[in-house]
Amino acid sequence: MDAQPVFSPDAAATDMSISPIAGSRERPGVDAVRVRIMGTPRSGTNLAKYLVERYLKIPVVFDEGFWKHGVFPALMNGRDIQYGGLPIVVTSKDPVTQLLSWFRLARNDTIFEPNGNLGSFISKPFAVRQDFTEPRRMEYRFRSPSDYWNQFYFALDALRRAGAPVHFVCYEQLVSSPALSLHMISHFLGRSLPFDVRSTVEIPRHALDASNDIDPAGGLTQDRFDPARADLATALARIGWRNASAILRATDDDVLSATGRAGFRKTCREAAGPKAMLRSLVGFW
Repeated sequence: MDAQPVFSPDAAATDMSISPIAGSRERPGVDAVRVRIMGTPRSGTNLAKYLVERYLKIPVVFDEGFWKHGVFPALMNGRDIQYGGLPIVVTSKDPVTQLLSWFRLARNDTIFEPNGNLGSFISKPFAVRQDFTEPRRMEYRFRSPSDYWNQFYFALDALRRAGAPVHFVCYEQLVSSPALSLHMISHFLGRSLPFDVRSTVEIPRHALDASNDIDPAGGLTQDRFDPARADLATALARIGWRNASAILRATDDDVLSATGRAGFRKTCREAAGPKAMLRSLVGFW
C-alpha cells in the first residue's frame, strides 16, 4: 500500500472550500488548523473527534460541504481534483464488526432501514439515509451493506492515491492504543511535536452521542462504552461463521488493505471460535 501523504500546515493559504490537490493549503496557525473526520456510521467518527479535539486541540469538521458518511464526491475544478481543503482522517471498523453494528442500528429505522434477520440484512439491497436534513435528505442505495463499506473506503483511498492528505485509522486500534493513534494522526498533520505515545489517554466511560456539524452531540449517553464492540472474536461469536463468510465474500481485498487490514481474512479465520461455528448451525437470526 502506498505511503499516506502528510499534510503540510506550512503551505501558502488558499480558499479551503475549493482546494485542488495540486494546490496549497490553509495555515491559520499550527494550533488552529482544522481536520475533517469521515467514516461510515458506527465506525468511530465521534470517538475520533472527541480524542482529536481533547488531546490534539484541533477543531474537527464533519459535514462542511459534504456528508461524513457519504461516499466521497468527485469534486473538481477544471482538471483538478478537490478535497475540501482540509486534511481527512478516515475511521473504519473491520467489515464483520461493522455490519453487525449496522444491523443493530437499523432497528432504530434512522440512517438505515430495518431488513429482517441478519442473514437477510447482509445480503439484500441497502439504503443509507442522511439523518439531519429532513424533510429533504440525500439517500444512497447499494447492492448490500458490504457494497457500501467497499465503495465508501475505496473512494477515500482513491483520493489518497491521487495525492490528497488522507489518513486511515482502525477503530480497534483507536480503542486499544489511543495514544499511538493520536501520535500517528499528529504526525500525519505535520505537527513539529507529534503527540507523545507515552501519554495517558482516557477513553470515555460512556458512549458518545452521535453528532454532526448542524446538531452537535449532547455529550455522553447513559450507555457504558463497550470495548467489546471493537473485538472481532466477540462479533464473530454473535454473527456466526456462515454470516461472516458471506460478508468476507463480498468484501474487496484492495479496500481491506487500504484500511490497514491486508491479512484480515486469515485473522478472521483464526478469531472464529466454537461459538461462531455453533451460531452457524443454529441458523440465521
